[in-house]
This record gives sequence, C-alpha cells and structure tokens, in this order.
Amino acid sequence: MDYISNDFQMSLTYFLWNGLEVNPDYYQCPTEPKSAEIRRELWGAYFFWSGILILTLYLTCFIAIASHELMKTPAYKAMFVLGIFDLLSVCIDSIATGILGFAGVSYCDFPRLIFILGAIGYGSWMGCCITSLNLAVIRICDVCDLKIHKLFEGFRIYFSLFFCCSYGFYGIFLTKPLIFSSAYMSWFFDPGLGKDPSLYINVAQIFNNFSMAIGTVTLNGYLAYLFIKKPGSNSNEFSKYKINVLLQAFLFCIFHFICALMYTYMQYVAAPEVLILVAQVTWQWGTGSICIVYLTLNRSIQKAVLHMIIPKINIKVSQIPNVPSSDSRALGMQNNVI
Repeated sequence: MDYISNDFQMSLTYFLWNGLEVNPDYYQCPTEPKSAEIRRELWGAYFFWSGILILTLYLTCFIAIASHELMKTPAYKAMFVLGIFDLLSVCIDSIATGILGFAGVSYCDFPRLIFILGAIGYGSWMGCCITSLNLAVIRICDVCDLKIHKLFEGFRIYFSLFFCCSYGFYGIFLTKPLIFSSAYMSWFFDPGLGKDPSLYINVAQIFNNFSMAIGTVTLNGYLAYLFIKKPGSNSNEFSKYKINVLLQAFLFCIFHFICALMYTYMQYVAAPEVLILVAQVTWQWGTGSICIVYLTLNRSIQKAVLHMIIPKINIKVSQIPNVPSSDSRALGMQNNVI
C-alpha cells in the first residue's frame, strides 16, 4: 500500500473541501452504541492547569520577544516562529488534552472537533521540530562562524523560516491527523474504529520524529561541546553557569528525544499505559518548557518581561560570563552574543 498517497484523502484539507465532513472510508463512526466513556479526572486536571500555566508564561515571553529590539537578528526571528508553533502545540497537547480527558470525550462524540484539533496538534509539533533544528544551526553558525551563516543573514533568513512554516503547515493540512483517545489520555493516528491499522501509518511522522531524535541530540551535543571548549574569564562563575546551561540543554534533549521515539513507537506497537502517559508528558514539556528557560536563563527576555509587567522598574542583572547558550531553543542569552 502507498502510505503517502492516501494522506490527502485523510487530511484536514480534504475535510475542509468536503464540507467539514470526514472521509467515511477512514473516519466514519459506527452506528452501534459507543462503549462507556473513560474519564481521567486527575490527569485531565493536570494537563489542563499545567497547560494554562505554560500558556500564560509562554505568551508573556512571546510578546516580549515580538517587541524586543533583537527581533532584527536571525535568532530572534526564528524564536518568534518557534513561539507560534509552541503555543499552538501547548493548546492541544495540554489544554485540549486535559479537557477531553477530564470529560471522557471520545472521537465519535465530537469527530469534527477532534479531527481539527488533531491536525493542528500534529502539524504544530512538526513545525516545532524543524524550527528547533533550524535554530540550532543558527546558533552553531554564531559560535563557529561557519560559511553557511550567510544563509541566515539579511532577507535570506526568511527563506529558511518560510520553509519551517511550510513544513508545519504541511503537517496540519496535508497529512493524517492525530485522534484523541480518552482510554489512553493521548493522541493516535488510528481512531480505533476497527479498520485496518495499516491505513493510518503516517510516514511523515516516522521521518519527522526519527530526524528530530537524531538531530536534536547531534546539534545540541555539538553546541554543548563548543560551549565547554570556550574559556571563561572567571573560572568559578563560569563553571556554575556552564553546569546550569548544560543541564537545561540536556533536559530539552531528553524531552525531545523521548517524545519523538515514544510517540512513534506507541502508534504502531501495543505500548503499556504508563509509557503512553510519559510520551504525552514529554510532548507537553518538550514544547512548553522553553518559556521556563527564557525566564530563567535569557537576560534579554527577563528584562523585557519585567519592563512589560512593571514599566518603571530599574532592572539590574548580575554579570554572566560571555558564553553562548548550548540550548538550541533558549538562545540569545546575552545581548553581545546575538
């Protein structure tokens, strides 16, 4: 079977062109009475309220990024695009997941709504992946002054960002969507309607997630290597700062690596419930925890956020060694590095 050719027939674009009706060959709900709902009040409350917290913090950082003078730099432009995909993803992997799980909603209760949410959720994850990797390359170019840095200078940065957006929009509009399962408190390509599971194999997801797993470890690892090599003027202060940043980079790699592999594994192999929940949590924090890094490690965004909340505040930031971040998503930690 050609797993790619039927993507359009199962995509959000087909759904929109078909008068907001799902393709009955793949997503038609049975006429028999549905099974009893499975409500996950505890997990639903966790995902919803943690999602609201993440969304609030990230929106604050996003506004600070958008209004910052460093938006002129390639790194901050990429951070802005990444923020759009991350915010969309948090709305699905946290808030929508929490509401649906708490209420015990299944696909056949609201097939159109869940179909749309699943398409947005999966496409935003793809957009997060490609933009994060693009951002890591920009940071490597900043540190190493590679020849390819010219690809991100001036107006040329918009070509790479356009590619990132196109890749994310492809995931939203032109491939199979994720469908929520209240039984597992997670999202699957197979809606569980009793049809052949091979119909729902998503080649784009397999390619994207394995590329993400390999790319995030490789690029972040190389950035960490460059970061460790760079000498500091104050050895004690530099060592403490280095450990802090490398720990954050390690945690982001773990979130992305685990989410990419586990989410792919659980789509095609019967996985235990605990593994599925871990995969969902890593999706949530893989796209949402960047705001924590912004607020704890990025001095420029810290000051912008504080000025936004308290306009008249006089901010004094302690000096930090002049070193670039090893975290491809946190970047721009010092004004003189961007």
